[in-house]
Amino acid sequence: MAKTKKSIALYLLFAGLVGLCSTGCSSVPFKKVQYVSVSKVQPAAIREQFASTLPRKFKIVSTIVFQYRRHKFSAIGYTDIDSLQKLFKIVCLNHAGIKLFELAGNDNSVECKFAFEGASFPGNFAQAVADDIRRIYFDSIPDPEAKIYKKKKKIVFRQPSETGVMEYIFAGADNLLVEKRYYKGWRRIWSVFYYEYRRKNGKLYPSGIMLRHHKYNYQLTVRLKEIQT
Repeated sequence: MAKTKKSIALYLLFAGLVGLCSTGCSSVPFKKVQYVSVSKVQPAAIREQFASTLPRKFKIVSTIVFQYRRHKFSAIGYTDIDSLQKLFKIVCLNHAGIKLFELAGNDNSVECKFAFEGASFPGNFAQAVADDIRRIYFDSIPDPEAKIYKKKKKIVFRQPSETGVMEYIFAGADNLLVEKRYYKGWRRIWSVFYYEYRRKNGKLYPSGIMLRHHKYNYQLTVRLKEIQT
């Protein structure tokens, strides 16, 4: 989790380093969730069903777009996730195929394995990237003890997390996870939205992911290109 606005500056510095800064908009490039009534849905069954179809270890290729106000850069990410052990690796390339950086980490730490020669990556850049990977791919299933709020067209699981509260929102025709929200007090700090789930070998992968950091006003858009497991 980014602790200060310094993370945004680091992303922008990275954008400048790789020469991909431009302007852009922040519209949602994925198919919106079609909300339906959940009056007959059993929340505990939804949680169990989703947990059984969520891959614990996987390798994916994605395009990644970072946006902050009028600044924008994009790259290609090769990501290896073990959500059960909370391990990750990511190799990031620009669109010319030049390797920019490689990181490996877990739930608490991250190590920079490679950085593009000549690019002076700031020390906290790796930590900022690792925080967003954890937000997106780790802890995607609510605890069995989470409080459940059944609304007209969505089911919300709410539980303590770190120094705040995490909400998991399940909705749509298949009642899948469509959003995670992290609050401190009454303030929403960040949200992750999941779109257009794709099934492979009995497991579900979101084709589109958007992370919005409300406190620092930046956005990450991740589009799944290939599942390599």
